[in-house]
Amino acid sequence: MEKSKQEHQIIDESYENAVSALLSPLHQSTTPSAIRAAAARRKATLQDMHVYLRRLGLDLNDAPSPSSSSFSSQPPPLILHVTGTKGKGSTLSLCESLLRRHHNLHTGMFTSPHLVDIRERIRIDGRPISKENFGKIYWRGRRSLER
Repeated sequence: MEKSKQEHQIIDESYENAVSALLSPLHQSTTPSAIRAAAARRKATLQDMHVYLRRLGLDLNDAPSPSSSSFSSQPPPLILHVTGTKGKGSTLSLCESLLRRHHNLHTGMFTSPHLVDIRERIRIDGRPISKENFGKIYWRGRRSLER
């Protein structure tokens, strides 16, 4: 089977290229008709989220059971998915803080949009990721989601 041109293309995984790609018209609906079309596609968002998580390697249906030998070595991920029109970022920030400070858990958080710096969208243990990691994670995630 012949590989596609895209597979042969080497992508510069820099922070600058990741930001440019993320903010491109490919990812952003910019006209009223494009916004309506994007909204019309969102009919099964919970099911879609399960598909996206599986593509990223997080299959919640395959979480180890208590009787599984791997249960104690690697617990299933805890995922909070907050939706709505107002207060998502504040709600997630509060939850993240409580999980880290009161339960000693490591956290990762993705929000959108950002307020000042696009790296605010992805935080690890309460801190925005580095520019280098933003680029690497964006391109790895994009490749996984495009499968």
